[in-house]
Amino acid sequence: MFSYDIKNVTSEADIDNTLAFARVVFADIPYLDHPVFSREYWIARMPDSADFMLYAQHDDEIVGMVFGHVESNNSITVGMVASAAHYRHQGIASSLLKELEKRVLAKGHHFIVLGAAEAAESFYIKCGYTPNLFIQGKWPLTLEKLRSLNDRYDEAWSTDDGTNISLCLLTKVIDKELQQKYNQVFPACSTQTLFTKFL
Repeated sequence: MFSYDIKNVTSEADIDNTLAFARVVFADIPYLDHPVFSREYWIARMPDSADFMLYAQHDDEIVGMVFGHVESNNSITVGMVASAAHYRHQGIASSLLKELEKRVLAKGHHFIVLGAAEAAESFYIKCGYTPNLFIQGKWPLTLEKLRSLNDRYDEAWSTDDGTNISLCLLTKVIDKELQQKYNQVFPACSTQTLFTKFL
């Protein structure tokens, strides 16, 4: 029977090894230069977030990982969830998420946010996460313009610092029609299904 241990990142070497694993799993995605794949990004978060940086190991091989970190609003943002292609459907990713959620609660946090590739959306729904539509843009786009396309959903949150604008709609379903509408009307925007879970 396939077995693995869930371990905590405790050193920079653990970060390096786990990120090397992640780069292999995500080799086909176009944004490997995103800060979430940077060792500096995660080393800087170790002091307050090491408990939320986990990996699964089978013998001496890393076979899965979940890296999360504490946000300023006391929520947890998950940067990456991955399992090795040759060990898929073994429950690795769901076990890592359950362990993360247990630790999040133990530390007094109650809210998790994560982004997902389209292929993984159904997995997060099965794990009890709620889909939201997240839209980001830059000035001269305004928050009011983003809001003008939405006539059916409550607003989960929004930000506007004068340069960067974001809007998160509490869709509770994956609404590809509305997402495509935002992409067509505001082609400079980026859109993503963002998953949230209250614990």
